[in-house]
Amino acid sequence: MEQREKKSYRPRPSLTFNMAPMIDIVFLLIIFFVLVGTFASAEHIRMDLPNPDESQARNEKLSDRAIINIQLINPDDDTSPIVYSIGPNPPEPLEVIDRRLAANKAAFPDLKVIIRADRRARYADVRAAMEIIADNGIEMMNMAALLGPQPTGN
Repeated sequence: MEQREKKSYRPRPSLTFNMAPMIDIVFLLIIFFVLVGTFASAEHIRMDLPNPDESQARNEKLSDRAIINIQLINPDDDTSPIVYSIGPNPPEPLEVIDRRLAANKAAFPDLKVIIRADRRARYADVRAAMEIIADNGIEMMNMAALLGPQPTGN
């Protein structure tokens, strides 16, 4: 008789995935984001803010760049008077703009000025702004222009 070799039967180790630690981490993350969201929403206090159209405050923030806007009071009338303003500020006389440029030049010696003029403005009005810039010793001036086809007359 032949001897048969006995094969020993070993069970294969099973590969299982333990979900308990993953569930713990998910719950911790949920709690963390709920708490952070609660703290972040507490920073936003509900309040009634003033209407900027009714504000009497002026934007006095100085910068190393000033933009002088030259525009017509009435955009529909080519013969309407010209107004000057620095940036988003309301229109002001050239004397006030002169003082503002002098203050900006004192704070920023390398002040740069950009002139934006309505294409219907006369050269004499633009030249008046350029003379104020030169009188204040500002050496860097740029002109902004709209490139493209000229508008057709009505």
